[in-house]
Amino acid sequence: MKFSDSLSQLEISHQSKDRDRFRCFKSMSTSTLSDGSLDEGTFAVEDGSGVVDGYFFEGAEKLLEVWFDRSQDGVKSLRNIPYSELVAMLDIANCRILHSKSNECMDSYVLSESSMFVSDFRIILKTCGATRLLHTIRRMLRLAKIYCNMDSVISVFYSRKNFMHPERQPYPHFSFETEVDYLEEHFTGGAAYCIGPQRQDCWFLYTMVSPQAAFPVPDHTLEILMNGLPEDVLSVFNPSVSKDGKDCRVKSGINTILPPGIIVHEELFNPCGYSLNGLIPHSDHYITIHVTPEPDFSYVSFETNQDVLNLNEQMLKVLEIFKPNKFLLTIFTNELSNEGKELQKNLRDLKIRGCRRTNLQFLELPSETLLYAQFERVENVQ
Repeated sequence: MKFSDSLSQLEISHQSKDRDRFRCFKSMSTSTLSDGSLDEGTFAVEDGSGVVDGYFFEGAEKLLEVWFDRSQDGVKSLRNIPYSELVAMLDIANCRILHSKSNECMDSYVLSESSMFVSDFRIILKTCGATRLLHTIRRMLRLAKIYCNMDSVISVFYSRKNFMHPERQPYPHFSFETEVDYLEEHFTGGAAYCIGPQRQDCWFLYTMVSPQAAFPVPDHTLEILMNGLPEDVLSVFNPSVSKDGKDCRVKSGINTILPPGIIVHEELFNPCGYSLNGLIPHSDHYITIHVTPEPDFSYVSFETNQDVLNLNEQMLKVLEIFKPNKFLLTIFTNELSNEGKELQKNLRDLKIRGCRRTNLQFLELPSETLLYAQFERVENVQ
């Protein structure tokens, strides 16, 4: 599918929010990175009365995954895009690179707001806070064409959990409907979904898969999105308790869910917060974890496509470590991934001690399937 500026119609099952009532501006209550610089992903809001709310940070990430066509003549790896160009692209989104690691197949970047992964034909960009992730698309497509001779996208996935305060997001992120309109300025033939109850916790997905797309290798992705964590769990992700990212990893137990030999880089933020990226050697498989530990709006995300550890066991260990009151599980898998299909099967019958499943949905997409589940912690449930 060639890049296109034309619009196509999608069925959107989500009502847009009031877009004009709020005006966003940068807050004086910004967080600080470990190098002493300000994190500008934090916003306050002024409604028409001039009253300014207190500090708030939106932990739920916007997640964009773009696959480029590798079958065209003369294409080069996306890893050829210069570092300086990636920096400029991320500046559009209002985030920046803190540090990076690489293996033979992928480059990993820990950002001031979440993560980015660049492999030969795929870019994954995940940003939290009040970032403008979708504004990077035009630059991303341009960089792929200039430096990699790629002018065709075969697959796009954009997803996110519902925001606690969507009105505090910049355009087009204050509603999913607006986000889809924006995506349709760049891609055609997509579909949009709201999974879960619209007025409660739910998950939004936009996907576009080109008819000529081929995925000849096993592929799956597990994502766990968690809210309402106990304060004893959250306290670890604070410089007053842990001296650095490695100390967080050990004290929290995160080190027990990582495959052997994984290449890790991580960040403990000041005054609080934590991010980890991990690369599985000799592959384009990864793990990424992000923690927003403020008790009033605590949030943790875990995402991986690894195939070294048992996915079901890893998922249960993640939930045991973080002990969320509410969480969403999504597992994408194609037909070639035995691990992904097995986890989808397990999720259908999954029972977690002390938790109740409140939603289970299955979605068949052009190139893969999706299983979505919601749980909440309830006392006296076995």
